[in-house]
Amino acid sequence: MGFKLICASCVSGATTIPALPPSYRLLCYNKTVTSVKGGCPVNINHLEAFCTVAQVKSISEAARILHMSQSSLSYQIQLLEKDLDVELFTRTTKGVELTAMGEIVYEYGQTFLQLAENLRRDLDNWKSGQEHLIVGASSSIGSYALPCTIYSFKEKYPDANIKLLVGNREETIQKLLDKTIDIGLIEGPVDQPGLATRGVTEDELLLIVPAGWQGQESITLEELCRLPLILREEGSGTRQVIARALAEHGLGIANLNVVLELNSNDAIKSAITAGHGVSLLSRLATRREIHNGSLKALQVKGISFRSTFTIVYPAGKPATNLQKKFFRFLLANKKAFC
Repeated sequence: MGFKLICASCVSGATTIPALPPSYRLLCYNKTVTSVKGGCPVNINHLEAFCTVAQVKSISEAARILHMSQSSLSYQIQLLEKDLDVELFTRTTKGVELTAMGEIVYEYGQTFLQLAENLRRDLDNWKSGQEHLIVGASSSIGSYALPCTIYSFKEKYPDANIKLLVGNREETIQKLLDKTIDIGLIEGPVDQPGLATRGVTEDELLLIVPAGWQGQESITLEELCRLPLILREEGSGTRQVIARALAEHGLGIANLNVVLELNSNDAIKSAITAGHGVSLLSRLATRREIHNGSLKALQVKGISFRSTFTIVYPAGKPATNLQKKFFRFLLANKKAFC
């Protein structure tokens, strides 16, 4: 038998959720979730703190994500335990683990928080007359593909408000986990609990050399390993594509002659132009320089440095109308990656 969850965001009626005894009727509004049986209010901020700790299994990591001190976070958990009259966590050498009752609270807590988020989002959109979307992207995609894509999307949906945050691949994934962005676009596959993915289009890395290169137009993998290479930093999508391709040949980054690591595609291109080395970079990131002749692209025989542009988003979280429109636009207009 189920019970009714009645929330201000559920304007069309109550949502039935199973499992708890029917004598419990919960009301969700503003900042509290109130249990009529027992009459004790549960603060949604405390519930959010609890769910964050449950996800990362660490008080210190959850405090970092929530931008609060560990002592403040621990106090919020204690207040929630007092309100519910249950123990939510047990401490381990590695962090914390949910108790059996904690598992139940976490399951329903996720539902309450999602309803509260939907309420705030819908009210904000209604007040502003605009829909908002925060997109995170790795450097190659965010700097060279997405600006044009967003411009084309805005032509079709002028009321859409899209903010783009550019970082490397790992930074973008972390922003998703921290809930500071709505969706991400990165290179390659993602195997991360709580995140779902969908491939959009493909790109490839080219061996970029100075315009005055006097060698052959294509080289072998063995020759590549001897060249002075300038690489992107650890955590970047470009570096992951390289590592994955090398692994298929029984090699790793350690087999390359890396002379310099930089965290910017533009910085790498400047270093190549200055004669400090060569690099493997995205076709998207280098097409302008290749077209105007300031840099040159070579092929590496016997190995593929192809990658897939991947949309990453929270698994199980209902997409907003704007997210659905943006997804459809990306999937139907691959040439928008201009």
